[in-house]
Amino acid sequence: MPQLDTIYGETSVFRFLILDAPTQVRPPNFDQAALELPELTTSDMPVTVATVARDTPRMYGTPASAGSGPTSWAKPAPGQGSWTVSLSGNVQPTEAQRAAMEALYAARGRYVWVERRMNADDANEGGCALVTSTGKPIPADGIVTFTATLTGWGRHFPDTRQAV
Repeated sequence: MPQLDTIYGETSVFRFLILDAPTQVRPPNFDQAALELPELTTSDMPVTVATVARDTPRMYGTPASAGSGPTSWAKPAPGQGSWTVSLSGNVQPTEAQRAAMEALYAARGRYVWVERRMNADDANEGGCALVTSTGKPIPADGIVTFTATLTGWGRHFPDTRQAV
């Protein structure tokens, strides 16, 4: 069986553009105006689907005979989807990289268009998200890192070229 190539997070490309308002359309100036956070230590963009229970399961306190289990079981159906982005990285030494990190740090509470791509992929994933938390720990010794969490606003696009 052939071995798979090892892919590291620092080979990913993470770009963002601060928006004036949320949108489900890729900004036309994204490729020219986006800021890049290169060489992230980690990034994750999980997409989840909530479940909607159609049948009412037995509730706490419902009388049941001893030793019997539930008499009805929920039958969940897919509901709304949601997605988030979490990332961390080292504060980079160049002015452009430091400015991008500072811009994302300052964007807490604002909407951004975000795209992420691994070096082995040919499509960017992402969409519009709200910057919900940022962190910039200041260690006494060692590397200074930053973190950010974004919450998707609307659809997650596995290929942002479809966001038109």
